[in-house]
Order: sequence, then C-alpha cells, then structure tokens
Amino acid sequence: MFGKNKQAKTDSSIKRVSHTPSIISNDVRVTGSLVSQGEVQLDGRIDGDIKAEHLVIGTSGVVEGVVEASSVVVKGKIIGSLNASEVKIENNAHVLGDIFHDTLSIEAGAIIEGSLKQRFEKEVIEHAKDKPKPVNDVKAIVDNEDSGLSFVNKSSTAKS
Repeated sequence: MFGKNKQAKTDSSIKRVSHTPSIISNDVRVTGSLVSQGEVQLDGRIDGDIKAEHLVIGTSGVVEGVVEASSVVVKGKIIGSLNASEVKIENNAHVLGDIFHDTLSIEAGAIIEGSLKQRFEKEVIEHAKDKPKPVNDVKAIVDNEDSGLSFVNKSSTAKS
C-alpha cells in the first residue's frame, strides 16, 4: 500500500470541464491571458486575451485584448477583436474592434466601432448561362432521342 510506486497521470490531453461558470467579479482586474474550457462570466476587467467556450461580459465587464469563444454575450465593453461562432451584443454594449462571427445579433443601442465579418464562406451558386456547354455536349444531348428536350432546335445544332 505505502511501498508501491503509483504513476501519476500527467497526460495534458485530459480536460476538466466544469458546468459551473467561472466568475470574475467587478472588483477584480486581471493582467494577462485567460483560458477556460467552460463558461466565464466577466464583470471585472481583463487586460489581455480571453479564450473560452462560452463568455458573458456583464455590464461592468471590460476586456482589452482579443476575445475567442464559441459563443459570446456582450453587455459591457471590448477593446480589441472578437472571434466567435455565435455573438450577441446587447443594448448598452460597446465594441471597439472587428467582429468575426458565424451568427450575429445586435440590439438597438449597442455601439460598434469596427468591421463585421462573417467567418464561413457562402456557397457559390453557378448558373448554367454563366458556363455554356461545349457544342459537342449539346449535340450528344440532342442525338439522344429519350432526352425529352423539346426546346432544342436540332437544325441549329447540326450547323455547328
């Protein structure tokens, strides 16, 4: 029992995720980066970057740095860029910096001084008229009697 060597687990891939949010109250000021795998409620001030799964910046909360998260609710102030899948900016919020997002909600009264950029690329739809088919492909369609194309003029395709 006491004489055996037990190996302590030092695997850094083990992640502890708490369902209880980490709360930084309004009398706390942090200088440096903050990383959390869960939810963070910020009512104080952070001079540095924040990376969290879910972040709520309360009305008295201030971040001066880069914010990265899956979802962010801003009620306070961000001075720096914001990068999140889901962003909700409430009526008294103030964001001074670019916002990179997948979905964005902005309430009336919010102040944003920066650009809004959607992160995912929209699907490009190509129209058939933009890329005409080569004449040989059209002839092959016309020659096929079962094609059911009644709007193709066979005599005009035969001249080519």
